[in-house]
This record gives sequence, structure tokens and C-alpha cells, in this order.
Amino acid sequence: MNNETILRERCREALKLTKSHGADEVEVFAQTVHSISADIEKHDLQTSSSQQETMVGIRALVNQQVGFACTNVLDDLEATCVDVVKLAKASPKDENNVFADPVTFEPVPDLYDSHSESFSVSDAVAQTIRMIEAADAIDPRLVIGGGTFSANRELRCIVTSKGVDLAEKASLFTYYALATAKDGEKVSNMAFHFDACHFVKDVNVVPVTARACQDALGSLGAQKGESFVGPVILAPTAVEDVLVGLFAFQLNAKNALRGSSRWGKSLGEAIAHTSLTVTDNGRLPGGVATRSFDREGMPHRELVLIDAGVAIALMHNGYTARAMGSTNTAHASGSARSTPGIGLTNLSIQPGNKSKDDLIADVKQGLLVNRFSGSSNPISGDFSGVAKAATLIKNGKLDRPVTGTLIAGNVFEVLKNLSGVSSETERTFAATLPYLRLEGISVTAE
Repeated sequence: MNNETILRERCREALKLTKSHGADEVEVFAQTVHSISADIEKHDLQTSSSQQETMVGIRALVNQQVGFACTNVLDDLEATCVDVVKLAKASPKDENNVFADPVTFEPVPDLYDSHSESFSVSDAVAQTIRMIEAADAIDPRLVIGGGTFSANRELRCIVTSKGVDLAEKASLFTYYALATAKDGEKVSNMAFHFDACHFVKDVNVVPVTARACQDALGSLGAQKGESFVGPVILAPTAVEDVLVGLFAFQLNAKNALRGSSRWGKSLGEAIAHTSLTVTDNGRLPGGVATRSFDREGMPHRELVLIDAGVAIALMHNGYTARAMGSTNTAHASGSARSTPGIGLTNLSIQPGNKSKDDLIADVKQGLLVNRFSGSSNPISGDFSGVAKAATLIKNGKLDRPVTGTLIAGNVFEVLKNLSGVSSETERTFAATLPYLRLEGISVTAE
């Protein structure tokens, strides 16, 4: 039997055992994850590793009381099955504890590359060496200060007493480069770029490395900036740092249920400028987080969260959908180590109709921020921190790189005053994001 068949049979075995020990309903979610990685530090290969683990997580319902336990010992599942029923009986009753009925759907194609099975640690090391060589070929002043190449294979399986019985394999290659440049006493800001793909043939670390290197060279000779309150253009990586965590929190139905989400109370109302549209799509072709089904076995689909500045939907799993009388949006997240949470899959901010250069051309005095290092509070919306790899904008043009510059503002306020969304987008981890021009940001040169 192949690995998928074996894991599926173990899940079915655990379901039967848990039922036999007194569970009303059972969900068994299992994962086998194989990971290979190679790391760069200070322009040299530092570590490489290969790991594999199989984990089985079991949820049991007894009179709408829920218990959960997990194990990586597949040869002795019964002990875990006994424990999970005991835990359920000791838990409080909640009428919203339910498991979903199965739904027919088409699996997402092109998630797994069989060639990934022969991808080795030495192959990962070769890719990191290629990153270092690419930087050397561009300019001897460049240093890859940090970088990682990872190759992952995953087999997921979920079986429930409601009739859900699914399995899926996925392969994913991710890689990033952190580059700096040094010319005598001049040291650049650190520049970051990331990419990912599902197939070996699509792996190409050179463009990522080249973009990071060019950004680093562009910030050589950075000087003290200027203090002002005005427009700041966030590059996609900075948008990820400042905004994505807030989106994930504010559009999470569990936080709305707890009363901690401001947008949860504002569905149908304008919470941002009309130029902002945000979607989440677990079936996005080639997406980092693309899978056919979520942690509860529900089929992923595209969901519009913010439409032309109006918050129109929250992300739900089975529990919150029942508790709030809403539709399950298949956003159950997590692994076999935990009960289902709620999380983003492939978030996208829809591109605008102006180029990045057009956004810059409209600015008399402003700042282009490529990376952000600081805090962004998802409840209050306040953010503050260091603008990394930043460039001063003067009279519609990039003027000079700056260092030691702080930015601060409130996301809820600046989204309503959003003055530009670029037509260009970039992938930053699982998100696809444009450049955003925000108004009224406090910029402080130290």
C-alpha cells in the first residue's frame, strides 16, 4: 500500500476506535510532512536539514462536548482515542460544537510534483549556492546576509463520522534572499524578496536574489531623512508587515464573536477608501496556501472580504458559522496538532489603475518604504516602527535613500484616506499585494 492509503486507513481505524469508546461524532485529521531546507548566513551556507513527521489529531463530540488529542505514535492509536473521549466528557457543553456534512467538489489541480520525491538536501544546498553566486555576479559589494531554500511535501487526510473522507498531496518550494551592500564605510539597508512554486521545474532563485541585490545597491549611502506628516508609499513587503495581520484579525469571525473585531460590527459599512478590494482564495492557481479543502474538510473557494472599501464578509469555520448563523467559508486553519482555528489562505489586494511610478509622481514630499520593522496592533490599528530600505520622495521623484526613519499612524484612519493602489503586485509569502499610498503618516527622522 502507498503512503496515502496507509494514512487513510489509520484515520478510519482511529474513527472506529473513538466511536467504540463512546463518542457521538468523530473527526480524524492526519498529516505527513517532509521538509528539506538549506540556510544562508553572512554569504555562506550555514545549515541544511531534512525532517519527516506524521501526526494524527482526533476530535470527539459527546453530547455536544468536545475533546481533542493528538499523537505521532500510529501503532498505538487506541490510547489517544480513549483520552479524547475522556476529555470530551470533562468539557462544557456547547450547542455550536458540530461537524460539517460532506460537500462534493473538484480537487485543485497541479498541487503535487512527483519529482519532489527525489529532491534532496544536496539539491537544496545547490539552490542556496546559486543565490550566492547570483549576488557575486551582480556586484562584489553585495552580501546575502540571510536566505533560505525549503522544499516541502505534505500529505493531508481527514475522515469524519459525518462522511467526510478526503486525502490530498501537495509539494511546495519556497525561497527568499536578504541582501546588503557595502562600499567602504557605506552600508546599505537590508533588502528582502521572496518567491515560491509547487513544481521543481519552476524553481528559479536568481530573480529573487537579483531583486534583493538591486534594492540593496539602491540604498547604498543612505543618509538622515526628513520629518514631516504626509504621504508614505508602502511596497508589498511593507504592506504585509503593516496591514495583513490586521486584516487576518479583524475579518476573523471568532474575534467578531468575542466582540474584539471592529470590522465584525461594521459589515456592510465603508471601512476604507473605495479603491481597496480584498479577497481570499484558497484555490488560487499556484498560491502558496492553495489546497482543495480546509482543516475541517470543507472545499476552499474565493471570498471577497472588502469590496470597494466596504467590509462585506468574515472568515468562518464550522463553529463560528453555526454560532453566528452564517455560511461556513471554509477558513478552518491549523494542523493535526490542534483544533481548527480560522485563518487566511491566499489573500490578495486587488491592483489599481496607476503604476508605482504614477503614485510617486503625485507626491511633493513623501517616503517610499520597502520594509517595515515595528509593531502593528490589530485591535487598536496603531502602528509604529522603522522604515527599512526607505527612499525620500521629492517633487514626484525618488530623491535619495534614507536611514533611521520612523513611521507611525493608525490603520483604520489611513485606509479611509488611501490615495493610491498600484497596478503592479508582488507575492509576499501567501499574499499578493500592490504598492499602497497612505496619507497623513507621521514620518520622523532620528
